[in-house]
Amino acid sequence: MYRKTVLPNGLRLLSQEMPHTLSVSVCIFVGTGSRYELEPVSGISHFIEHCLFRGTEKRPTSRAISESIEGIGGILNEGTDRETTVYWAKAPRDHFVSTLDTLSDMLLHSKFDPSDIEKERQVIVEEIHMSEDQPDQKACQLIDTVLWPGHPLGRDIAGTEKSVGAITRDDMGTYMAEHYLPENTVVAIAGGVSEKDIVASIEQKLGNWQPGSRKTPPFSPFTGADGRRLVLETRDIEQDHFLLALPALSIADPRRYTESLLNVILGEGMSSRLFSEIRDKLGLAYAIHSYAEFLKDTGAVTVAASVDPDNLLKALEAVIKELNLLKTTLTAQELAKAKELSKGRLALRLEDSRHVASWLGGQEILTGEVLTPQDVIRRIEAVTLDDLRDLADELIREDKMRLSLVGPVADEKPFNHLIGAG
Repeated sequence: MYRKTVLPNGLRLLSQEMPHTLSVSVCIFVGTGSRYELEPVSGISHFIEHCLFRGTEKRPTSRAISESIEGIGGILNEGTDRETTVYWAKAPRDHFVSTLDTLSDMLLHSKFDPSDIEKERQVIVEEIHMSEDQPDQKACQLIDTVLWPGHPLGRDIAGTEKSVGAITRDDMGTYMAEHYLPENTVVAIAGGVSEKDIVASIEQKLGNWQPGSRKTPPFSPFTGADGRRLVLETRDIEQDHFLLALPALSIADPRRYTESLLNVILGEGMSSRLFSEIRDKLGLAYAIHSYAEFLKDTGAVTVAASVDPDNLLKALEAVIKELNLLKTTLTAQELAKAKELSKGRLALRLEDSRHVASWLGGQEILTGEVLTPQDVIRRIEAVTLDDLRDLADELIREDKMRLSLVGPVADEKPFNHLIGAG
């Protein structure tokens, strides 16, 4: 069982002892990401995340920061998403205090040296260019523009070369003053360290972090939008890369467990319907899968694959057929298998201290409610075949389908017709 502690400054700590493991993982979740950004400074959350690895007074270079973790055999990393930014480290449990010291130092005392900012600006531009050069990644970016058009959720998390080029050090300071606040932060720690030592160390390292004088700006809600449902980028490459998506449930919807099981049946694993039909039976793709995204007020179910240009239309028709078959051919056996897969994958992930810390902190920062594995298993087990069928009927509609294509495709008419968009 985990323990939740709220410090006087509003910082939330979730800790779980794992006496059997020799590691400890520290995850610091800040409740901000790309959906909180204004368009002129889009990418600023990601930019700040990069800059926190550039140096502090105590550890003046990025190498000094890296060596403080790697020098004890640990791992240090970070990530920016639409709704959260996370800084994490996993290290031998005997080095817990020094690991926490590095992360808290980065969080509270990063220098944001102007020369480092300029170097990191170029690094991010190169990261953007790298993503642009990868057609499967580009297709992922493009699908967001038609799932959430005209909204921050539809923008690339890294921003654009133009917006990144315009972000100033003052912009970063203002943004951090609004978002990087103890009351907007969750620290999750799991591993072979006692709860007593965890709480005492957090109070020492982060207890003096002052709460903000301004309320964290709320995110802009997504209310839905009509308009273009297909986006195409023509490239002279060997394959067509496509994503076919459907708007779906938010993380706040209790039916998300039903959606997750529906997604397992559709396209998770080599025994899923998509893999069995599109790869094994038809031989149209080397890899194909689906995934479910749950955001605070929206979500999506998305199918992704890469195929030979001569097979693109055939593959898309086959995917749409499989989606529609979910509404009429689901079986009790498939539901039982999906439940076992979901429970088994959960059990395997939670053997690792980092996944336990991510499990605790991710739930707290996004929903304010932390479910135990047993809670989730009960909700998975409660899903019925009728629940699956009802949700499939609700979500799988041709007039809601979105499609992104990157590859040697010049004419979008057949694909607009395929999804009923023209």
